[in-house]
Order: sequence, then structure tokens, then C-alpha cells
Amino acid sequence: MKLGLRMILCHRARMRVDGKTGMLGAVAVCAMLSACASQDSAARFLVQPDKYMLYNCKELFETARSNEARQHELEALIAKAGSDSGGQFVGNMAYRPEYVQLKGEMNELKKTAGEKNCNIEAPAAGQPAVGPVRPLR
Repeated sequence: MKLGLRMILCHRARMRVDGKTGMLGAVAVCAMLSACASQDSAARFLVQPDKYMLYNCKELFETARSNEARQHELEALIAKAGSDSGGQFVGNMAYRPEYVQLKGEMNELKKTAGEKNCNIEAPAAGQPAVGPVRPLR
């Protein structure tokens, strides 16, 4: 099932509920349907399209490095919390939403960098950190 269909079903389930029991049922249905969604589709849903369109190559590079550093921090926090089942639950509830959003932002950064012909990957030794990608001749 696609993400849009899940959203419609969740919306319809919320419209039909009466009282607390109905709301709990609607939340349960939405949770079960959203569990089927992949992280990539959730990441695309959480990020505004063309968010980085006005950024130049240097800003794209700096934002990508900052995003990547925060992703590594969150991965470490999720791994640290995941030592037992309670920790996994807390890690997923506390850190996973931000992690998925950052993955979506990184995808958007890569897309925008490709459109602007910018290199946002970490530079190799002796190469400039930012700027347009120059074709080899």
C-alpha cells in the first residue's frame, strides 16, 4: 500500500470515531498501516520538496556535513539505547523520527546538488571542498 492511501485510510478512520475507544482504534489502525511504510517513503513525506533550491554549492556542502554529523550522533544514540527491548522502544520513539527526517533532508540535498552540478561529498586530499563538478577532459 502506498503512503497516500494509508493517510486517506487513517483520515477516514479518525472521521468515524466516537469517544475515546474509537479514537484508540483509529490510532491503532494508523500505527499498523504506518508500520508498513519504509523509512525512505517516510523521509520523502517529512521533507519539503526543493527546500534547498536557493542554496549555493558552499551552503549545500556545509548543510550536508552538518546533517551527516547529526545522523551519526543519532545512530550512536539509537545503538546505545538499543541494548534491551525497552531501550529499543525509547530509542525509536526519541531518536528515530529526527533520524528519518535527516535522511530525507540528505536525499533532498543530494538531489539539489545534482541539479546544480555541485559536489557535496567529503573532498579527497588536495581537492577543493566545494564548487561545481568540473568534467574531465
